[in-house]
Amino acid sequence: MKTFFIIASGIADVPDEELGGKTPLMLADTPSLDALAKCGCCGSILTLPDDVALTRENAMLSLLGYDPKKGMPCVEELNEFGKSGSRSNSGICPGYFILPKFSGHGVVISSHKAVKGIGKMALLKPVEIAGMTEGADSILRDKAFAAMMAIERYEFVLLHVECAASMSRKGDLRGKIEAIEKIDRDVITPIADYVWNAKEQMNMVVVSECITSWRSRDNVRGEVPAVVYFNDDVPYDTKSFDEQSVVDGPLNTPLPGDLIRKLVTFEPFIEEEG
Repeated sequence: MKTFFIIASGIADVPDEELGGKTPLMLADTPSLDALAKCGCCGSILTLPDDVALTRENAMLSLLGYDPKKGMPCVEELNEFGKSGSRSNSGICPGYFILPKFSGHGVVISSHKAVKGIGKMALLKPVEIAGMTEGADSILRDKAFAAMMAIERYEFVLLHVECAASMSRKGDLRGKIEAIEKIDRDVITPIADYVWNAKEQMNMVVVSECITSWRSRDNVRGEVPAVVYFNDDVPYDTKSFDEQSVVDGPLNTPLPGDLIRKLVTFEPFIEEEG
C-alpha cells in the first residue's frame, strides 16, 4: 500500500494558561486536518524513548523505526550524509535501521540536509526541488506537488515541513498559528484530496516528531498527535485534530516506533558481506 508520511515539525505544543488552556494547534483553523481526524485513525503517540536526548533529529529517527540502542548519529554526520552525492561514512550505517519493506522504494522531501540524511539512512531517495532552501517553507505547495508526483513511482513518500517549528523557535505565537494554517491549506488539503480520489489503496500519515513550545522556544518531551487516514477504511469520527482531541484515539502506541510498525511489515536489514 502506498503511503504519504508527513512530518509537520512544530505543530504540537503545550497548553497555555494565557490562551485559555489551549495550544496554537487548537487555535488554528485547520479544516483539512480536522476532516482527516473524522475520517481517519487518531492517537497520541510517544516518538522518543525517555533515555534518548530530545532533539528533532533523534525524534525523527525514532519515529521512522530507527533502533536507538545502536547509538544515535550526530547532526553533523546527518548533515554530511544528507548532502547530494554523499555516501555512508562517519558511522552512518543504513544497517542500524529496522528497515521496512519500502526501503529502496521511497523518497524523502525536505529542505534540511539532516532530514535528507535520515531519509537516506532508511534507503529513501532525496528529491530536490528548485529553490528549496533550509528553513524556507515558502514553497509548501511545490513540496506537496512533488510528493504527489513521487507517489506515482514510489511506494513511500516522506515529506517534512518545518515552518511551524521555525515560528516556535522565534517565540512567534501568531506566526506559528499562521504556519499551521498554511500547512493545512497548502500541504494537507491537496494530498488528502489526492489520496481520497486514488483508484488504489493508499494511506496518509500526519504527525509531528516532537512538541515544540513557542513559549520556551524549545523542544518539550511528551506525546504528539498523529492521524492515519486509509482511503478504504471506516471513519473513527474524532472531532478535530489537536493534542487534546486525539488522546483517547485508537492509534495510541505504547512504544516509540510503533506508529510506523502499524503501517508496514518490518524486517531486519542484513548487510551483505564483502
